[in-house]
Amino acid sequence: MAIPLLQPGSAGASRDRQRPRPLALVPARRRVASFAVMLSVLAGAVMIGAVALHTQIAERQLEIDEVERSVRRAQEDFDVLRAERAELRSPTRIAAEAASIGMVIGSESEFVAVDPMTLAITIARTGHAPVADEILVGEDQRLEPLDQFRLVKQVSSEAP
Repeated sequence: MAIPLLQPGSAGASRDRQRPRPLALVPARRRVASFAVMLSVLAGAVMIGAVALHTQIAERQLEIDEVERSVRRAQEDFDVLRAERAELRSPTRIAAEAASIGMVIGSESEFVAVDPMTLAITIARTGHAPVADEILVGEDQRLEPLDQFRLVKQVSSEAP
């Protein structure tokens, strides 16, 4: 069987041209369903992200709470040690300890004045200027020139 060919001027050819082609439309249900699925996936992802963020915040808060407890314990230990130190340094305790080992209160004290020139010569010879409270024999430490000047001024009763 042969298929007849239509000539451009024939009646069958004009009928094929006049018939509109049907458009293939995606049914509305399919578009709504895919939109609903995408919206559900997006909402699920946002919820999972919120849960993960909340978990991270809770973990960090636990770490912060632990550090704060540690700081509080250290502060309490510091306060206890400071109270012990104050008790140990109290003059009444020191006097009682001194009395227990046989020490007695001195009746008078005498201060020895050092001539500034003698001090300067000693500093020049040894290269070391002892601080008034730290005068030790045989010490080989050196002071900076500014510290030496301060010490000389201190000994000569002038403010540096």
